[in-house]
Amino acid sequence: MGSQLNLTRLLLLLAFSLPGFSKPFLHEPNTECGVPTRLNQVCPVVCVRLISQCPPQLTDPAIAQCKPPKNVCVDGSCSSSCNNKDLTPVCSCPKSGFVLAGEASIPGTWLPCSLPSSNRFVLNVSYTQLQTEIVDHPNLPLWESCQAKGSFKIKMDNPTHVINECSIAPPTRTKNLLAPEFLIAYCIMTVEIFILFMHYLYKSSRERNFKDFRRNSNPMSPSTANEDRNSKFSEGGDLEMQDMISGSSGDPNIRFTGYQIDTWGNIASITCIVTSFLWVILLAVLVLDYYQVFSKFNFRNESDLLFNDHELLSTVFIVSWHFVTFWFLGLKLIQDKSESYFGRRVPLSIAQMVLVEKKMVEAVAIANMGYIAEKVRKLENHFRKWTGAEFSVSMVPVETTSGGRRYIEYECVRYVYDDRSSTFLPYTFKVGPRCSDLYNRASGLQTTEAHNRMELGGENRIAFPADTWYTAAFKEFTGLFYIYEMMSLWIWYYYAYYYMGLVLTFVIISSGLSKVHVFLAAQRRVLSMANFTGSVRVLRNGAWTLLSTVDLVPGDVIEVASSDHVFPVDAVLIDGGAVCDESSLTGEALPVVKFAVKNDADLIYRKDDSFKNNNLYAGCFILEAQASTRGRPVLALVTATGATTSKGKLVKDILFPMQISFVFNEHLKVVFPILIGWGIIMLLLSMFFMGSIGADSWFYGMFTISQVLSPLLPAVLVIGQSVACDRLAKKGILCVDLDRITLSGKIKVYCFDKTGTLTREGLNYLGVQPLLQTATSKPQFGSVINEFSRLPVQLRVAMMTCHSVSMVGDQPVGNFVDIEMFSATNAELSRAVGEDQEELEISGGTFVYPRGNGDHNLIIVKRFEFVHSNAYMTVLVRDPVDNKLYVYLKGSFEKIQEICDPSSLPTDAQDMASFHASEGCYVLGFARRELHPSISLLEATTMARSSLENGGIQFLGLCLFRNELKPDTAEALEELRDGGCRVVMITGDNVNTGVFVAKRCGMIRATEYGEPVILVGDLDPRDETQVVWTHKGNKGEQNKIVTPFALNTMIMASRAGTHRPLELAVTGKAFNVLLQRGQMRDLLFETRIFARMSPDDKVMCVRLHMEKAITAMCGDGGNDAGALKAAHSGIALSEAESSVVAHFSSRERSLFSCVELLREARCALDISFASYKYLIMYGEILALLGLLQYYFTVNMSQFMWVVIDGTTVPLSWALTKALPAQRLARTRPTARLLGPETVISIVGQIIINVIFGIIAVAMLFGERDNNGWFKCKEFYSQFVDLRKWWELADNFEGEVTGIVIVFQIVHSAAVNNIGNVYRSGFWRNRVFLAIYSSIVVLLSALTLANPNTISCLFRTNCGTKDALLRLNSETGTNYATEFLGIPSSYYSFEGHNVMPYQFRVRLWLLCMVNLIVLVLFQWVFVLGLGRKIAKARWPLTRLEYRT
Repeated sequence: MGSQLNLTRLLLLLAFSLPGFSKPFLHEPNTECGVPTRLNQVCPVVCVRLISQCPPQLTDPAIAQCKPPKNVCVDGSCSSSCNNKDLTPVCSCPKSGFVLAGEASIPGTWLPCSLPSSNRFVLNVSYTQLQTEIVDHPNLPLWESCQAKGSFKIKMDNPTHVINECSIAPPTRTKNLLAPEFLIAYCIMTVEIFILFMHYLYKSSRERNFKDFRRNSNPMSPSTANEDRNSKFSEGGDLEMQDMISGSSGDPNIRFTGYQIDTWGNIASITCIVTSFLWVILLAVLVLDYYQVFSKFNFRNESDLLFNDHELLSTVFIVSWHFVTFWFLGLKLIQDKSESYFGRRVPLSIAQMVLVEKKMVEAVAIANMGYIAEKVRKLENHFRKWTGAEFSVSMVPVETTSGGRRYIEYECVRYVYDDRSSTFLPYTFKVGPRCSDLYNRASGLQTTEAHNRMELGGENRIAFPADTWYTAAFKEFTGLFYIYEMMSLWIWYYYAYYYMGLVLTFVIISSGLSKVHVFLAAQRRVLSMANFTGSVRVLRNGAWTLLSTVDLVPGDVIEVASSDHVFPVDAVLIDGGAVCDESSLTGEALPVVKFAVKNDADLIYRKDDSFKNNNLYAGCFILEAQASTRGRPVLALVTATGATTSKGKLVKDILFPMQISFVFNEHLKVVFPILIGWGIIMLLLSMFFMGSIGADSWFYGMFTISQVLSPLLPAVLVIGQSVACDRLAKKGILCVDLDRITLSGKIKVYCFDKTGTLTREGLNYLGVQPLLQTATSKPQFGSVINEFSRLPVQLRVAMMTCHSVSMVGDQPVGNFVDIEMFSATNAELSRAVGEDQEELEISGGTFVYPRGNGDHNLIIVKRFEFVHSNAYMTVLVRDPVDNKLYVYLKGSFEKIQEICDPSSLPTDAQDMASFHASEGCYVLGFARRELHPSISLLEATTMARSSLENGGIQFLGLCLFRNELKPDTAEALEELRDGGCRVVMITGDNVNTGVFVAKRCGMIRATEYGEPVILVGDLDPRDETQVVWTHKGNKGEQNKIVTPFALNTMIMASRAGTHRPLELAVTGKAFNVLLQRGQMRDLLFETRIFARMSPDDKVMCVRLHMEKAITAMCGDGGNDAGALKAAHSGIALSEAESSVVAHFSSRERSLFSCVELLREARCALDISFASYKYLIMYGEILALLGLLQYYFTVNMSQFMWVVIDGTTVPLSWALTKALPAQRLARTRPTARLLGPETVISIVGQIIINVIFGIIAVAMLFGERDNNGWFKCKEFYSQFVDLRKWWELADNFEGEVTGIVIVFQIVHSAAVNNIGNVYRSGFWRNRVFLAIYSSIVVLLSALTLANPNTISCLFRTNCGTKDALLRLNSETGTNYATEFLGIPSSYYSFEGHNVMPYQFRVRLWLLCMVNLIVLVLFQWVFVLGLGRKIAKARWPLTRLEYRT
């Protein structure tokens, strides 16, 4: 009734409460209601000098009847002889410095007029005193009412009557900022500042005579530096070192500054640590003193507090709190350079420590992150340059080798001090450069030479100091936000809210420790594969010796032997061969065969993939060592050790990753300052609304700041990521970087390797297409035959002999294609030994034993391995039956075609090979040459390969393989594309094969305008600086060259979406040419297939996509490890060690791992925003409606606050339990904290909640009209002690606003649980529903139930027994007055805050309507119409692309 009128009135009252206007009459006694009266108050004991002076109305009958000869004793007893010294007086104060109320300094004995146990003089107390008097003397109105009832007067000059209540004798001392209490804080800060300043003067004086000792790691040109070092080594007589050692010119972005440990600096640094502990101890003492823990130790004997009274104590706490805050913020800002400040700068030549400053590489950013994020990045970069914070800083100790060389180890690399350049430089060791040079080093190293190399390059280990729990926790918990959380919690601990402070402390520490655990687990996983220590035979001083793998250096010659341990170094084979298991490095399932490098003076050795058949890599396993001569060891020359190995570089990339810029993180940098600024505004408004600028108003305002910027915010975001991480782990997907989960929720481009990722591992043998010989015309192709027994004899021999397969036990090892082909023959292999070797007349041959088909045994005399430059392999075969020698060749059709006799080739050979390639086949050609009978076996084995392959080579046919798709590839890609992801292939395979696989898996698919137009870009064979585009026609269409003009026309038509879509495919060479010309970026999102891409090309391709969109890379962790690491999100479908470079690795090699990752990541990102908005709403509701409470100077009860903060943690956690949506949506969840959708959602909810909060208060004050139940029951804030905030809840205003606030906060969690696009939906989150429903039931019971134990615990609908009895009598209700927990006192004048049941129902319905309006707003407007309006009103520059 009249709610609209009262709502208008309340708004006017709030408006006129602005500065310059007095507070409204709601807080003041008025003529209609009279002065406020507290009912049913009990008079305290009155004490007098003589019993005859006792007021009759306030005198106990037993005392009044005590007549001479008996007297009243000090304990209230009636006795003829009172020995007062042995009695406990009633009228006394046990603590010195305290006196009875009204007592003067006149000595004497006070006698009680009544006993406390029998004192039941009840009266109603009227409050007519000023507010300041009431606050200083809370019981003053009761004393005066008792004086009026007893008709006596307390005289302060010569009192005859006093009140038996103790109070401090002197008045509350005026706050003096120079009082001893404040001097504690001043002394701590002043002494420490003095120490630091004196150290600065001392440090400056010691460093004054020195120049600037900062040195870059490349102080001179490389040539000059090398000349100086070579000169130095020449002086030592070690001439060989000149050729083998190269001092790197270093990184120009790294600079060194030398420091020495200084005794006085150490003392100053220790004082900083001590000061930090002193600050914490001081705050702890102040907090404990608030709870009167030190009541027995007060140095003044004036109070139960060390600091005399709460106002003074609070002021000391506030001053100390600000000192501590600035202290820890200052320590954080100078944390990186603190060691250099306490050290003494010296030349690098005598430094004990080196400050390494490395220019930070700017984080990889996305082109369309938005205006706000771009501005933030620019401002951050300008600020870093202005403050000199663009360098990462590390202090590393200088160590000395046994030979006296000084070095440091930074980021796994050893830097050795160079006297000539006066700086530290990294060293690398040359190997080669010619292959023949490798053989010249076959005699091994001398001990002195190896020792020199050890000192320069370091031990064969990855020098990385692993973090302990302590160091990892220190790094985690010294962040800026943790400082904010710590200082906020100190306020909670102090101001009677320690229980929730402990809960939040537990949550914050737990979330931080979970991040530490994930970090350490990932680090341990990396380091466990980084180093291995064992023994190996090494050729030193011309003799074999057994050394630890740690002692190996580049240039050592080692024996390669089969072992269960990992190979410890990178090396190149120079004698013999080996069978290696590289699955842990490359993900390849089958072992590979390695051969000795050729002793060729014209061949330049490189450590890249061109020599991968000769290189042994650290981390592989040697399954078998194959000696070139029986009894001779297999030899390898060490090319790299420690961090310079392939594995070491991999580990280094993992330990020191590249920074990634994400719009979510960029917006956080803006949101936090905005919230802090808004919190400060709320602080000032709170102090104004409280009508005070004292210490208590400061606490209320600081509570508001901690609510606006919740300390739980980072913890909740981590919890969401951890939940998603656990769910991924259950699905076999391991995450090593929690932050990448939410980043993966914005994936727009998914890049895939082909072999082993889209397709099965290896190739499937399809068959052979032989030639049909005719007498009258050129040979022609027959049909493809997949049965080995039906093949011509020559092709059967070729398949059984022309391969690289070897046997390790019963297992064939070698190239996967060769194994697949040889398995189709059912033949067996055996190395020639014993009698077989004598029969063969040479060593190293292999016997082939066919099964069936009438084939006889064959002997592979010699093999020439596959060389990338030739693209084919050759074998020399002897037929034991006719003793003839044959040369068989197998390789790419293009190369075989070049070396064959043209007359042996069919006229359609090229077309047939292209046709098979377009059908996704891997096409190999077979050829054969019969050697002249005059060439003996021994002569043939000594012939050069070029001689054996020269002349008379006859083409035999084509061997076909196909890389079959995985069974779920097409379905997974379809779901990714339907989920709005562009899928791209980056492969090292043939471009035609890539196009075929893309068609088969649906990566290239038709649209409503027809089949796509496919253009293949490759280099023009006539001019390799030009890219030629060829239209790959579909069936029935001819291939044709497309001009640049036609290409541009087709691109524009395809982008318009009104013609057949255009799909481009480029080779690696064409990719690099287009990149150099600046054209590749424009064609990037028209290009679907990147073929013949090297590992470096893959990295570059991924980074190009990263410039445009959030990009994921999926591979097997082998040659695409670099791309996996470079991507925003890398997922390896492998458990190989190389897969640890990826942010995610999957045990299942299914492409649905990518789908699962995307589902979980989008869900996690959406949930992160839901949690973020929930905590923002938590703060804003408490802040804005809290201002409404402060306006009335009311608050919520302690247990109501427990409900608010105690449910925030479980509700936030429950939000993260939402399961991901079953299908991927076409869109991605927003990552813009300041985007229109997020801002509209938050601001809209705030406005709705404020309106409903005002309506609730208007409903309450509407009950004053027409003699309503609330008339004359307003809370009179003038007579309240703000320090006792929990007493401000025992009133109707605090009750109503408290119920509305708690409902709104809980409802906010429900509103943010809405969403079924990226999550499974509101009703499927059963954990949330259970927690939310439980809380709503509790709140509903508190709102609707009559007085009971629980409601009194929350100070809601409760009161004292007398007040409830009076209420029953006045209103005819039948409230219970005898139950557990009924309070003996209530801090309202009425003695209760029980609302009529009808009003309770209306209030509860209002809260439910509030929920409905919020749900409709979020569901219909924000997620529906509002999203459309926002996209139309504030459109983003979105990337246009086809999935």
